[in-house]
Amino acid sequence: MDVARQVFVLLSVLVVCWGFERCEATGKFGFEVHHIFSDSVKQSLGLGDLVPEQGSLEYFKVLAHRDRLIRGRGLASNNDETPITFDGGNLTVSVKLLGSLYYANVSVGTPPSSFLVALDTGSDLFWLPCNCGTTCIRDLEDIGVPQSVPLNLYTPNASTTSSSIRCSDKRCFGSKKCSSPSSICPYQISYSNSTGTKGTLLQDVLHLATEDENLTPVKANVTLGCGQKQTGLFQRNNSVNGVLGLGIKGYSVPSLLAKANITANSFSMCFGRVIGNVGRISFGDRGYTDQEETPFISVAPSTAYGVNISGVSVAGDPVDIRLFAKFDTGSSFTHLREPAYGVLTKSFDELVEDRRRPVDPELPFEFCYDLSPNATTIQFPLVEMTFIGGSKIILNNPFFTARTQEGNVMYCLGVLKSVGLKINVIGQNFVAGYRIVFDRERMILGWKQSLCFEDESLESTTPPPPEVEAPAPSVSAPPPRSLPPTVSATPPPINPRNSTGNPGTGGAANLIPLASQLLLLLPLLAFL
Repeated sequence: MDVARQVFVLLSVLVVCWGFERCEATGKFGFEVHHIFSDSVKQSLGLGDLVPEQGSLEYFKVLAHRDRLIRGRGLASNNDETPITFDGGNLTVSVKLLGSLYYANVSVGTPPSSFLVALDTGSDLFWLPCNCGTTCIRDLEDIGVPQSVPLNLYTPNASTTSSSIRCSDKRCFGSKKCSSPSSICPYQISYSNSTGTKGTLLQDVLHLATEDENLTPVKANVTLGCGQKQTGLFQRNNSVNGVLGLGIKGYSVPSLLAKANITANSFSMCFGRVIGNVGRISFGDRGYTDQEETPFISVAPSTAYGVNISGVSVAGDPVDIRLFAKFDTGSSFTHLREPAYGVLTKSFDELVEDRRRPVDPELPFEFCYDLSPNATTIQFPLVEMTFIGGSKIILNNPFFTARTQEGNVMYCLGVLKSVGLKINVIGQNFVAGYRIVFDRERMILGWKQSLCFEDESLESTTPPPPEVEAPAPSVSAPPPRSLPPTVSATPPPINPRNSTGNPGTGGAANLIPLASQLLLLLPLLAFL
């Protein structure tokens, strides 16, 4: 796919979200075809003659991609009631320049103010940067994004629906640090040794809408963290505009929606088949009648969604791996403890035909390979995980690809050795191409292959949509069962949250060309 085509594809995402942000208060959206290629859009984005000519083949390809993004939810679902999502739409985007986490545009307060928040099943609190002085990131240019992109900061006094939560309130989960029952409830959350947020708790309105043709507005009172000080990755490139916690605890957004009888106690997230692709989120979604599923369990001190993996096979051969893992959308990559890490990577490495690169001390990934000069696909052994109950999941995209400083293509297995973590973590890269259902009523984790924005789930013989491919080699696996023989891969940057090593700014930063970084910025602009 040439550069111009990528611009048009990503532009379609931009304009869909642009339309979302400009919806009327009545919940009606106006998506007119000429908005995508209007003179105002050309002028404001500086695209000029790059925009496809109306009526051309490229023009209709872009419009078809746009249609796919805004079509309705899947058929044959378990939903008795209409799910809801954010009032700006159910679109989520994995923004590579912001740690490859999935982000959504959310509106909070009265009058509403928009924020670009990371969606994290591994945490519970919904927090926004607030009254934070110099520790707030006010523009993405401040963290190295090659373009000024201003960000909103939450101001409680500017919202008529904002109210402080006192220490005497049962919602005050940090009451041990209170000075008196009448003081404002403090909170402090650590995501790692160096990354965290602290501030005070309050209540405000989160603006939602039904996921149907009516787009009925829904207002939900949520517990909100006024993040007065952020540290670590929150000051560099991850979740700089807030985090929406999707965990189990009673103050997470899904818990609050269920308690208020706004939705069923279930939600779903769909992850683009290609890492960095668009996805979707739906609250109250119970999934499909024919989905694969396994029980999940929450183990203290973590209250995230944990699953028991009863078996793993590589190229059809079982390997000796049985483990408990935390399912975390806040992790771009998968983290495994020994001996599982060694068993999986050794079995995988033995079947990869390309030359393995020497381990780079500046990169946390140990299994990287040089693609042969004339190769157009990456051949890799199929990995399949089996869960308690017998359900299986096939890894569509275990690799990420990048270019070296010399301009050659390399690819790395997106699995990190879990040294500091005391638990295994299944990250986003292991569930690419699936719609994951977190059914908290039945304590079930469900999944089914999906294109995220098609009317029906992805059939096992359907290849990924060509519109979202990157100019990287495709990835191939042996065709066991009915897995498609070719799967496309799009590279995230080497800068994962929770990585066991610091990738540094030496070799890693130069793996992604500047032109690619600029293209990756376009989905981000969709939220502003």
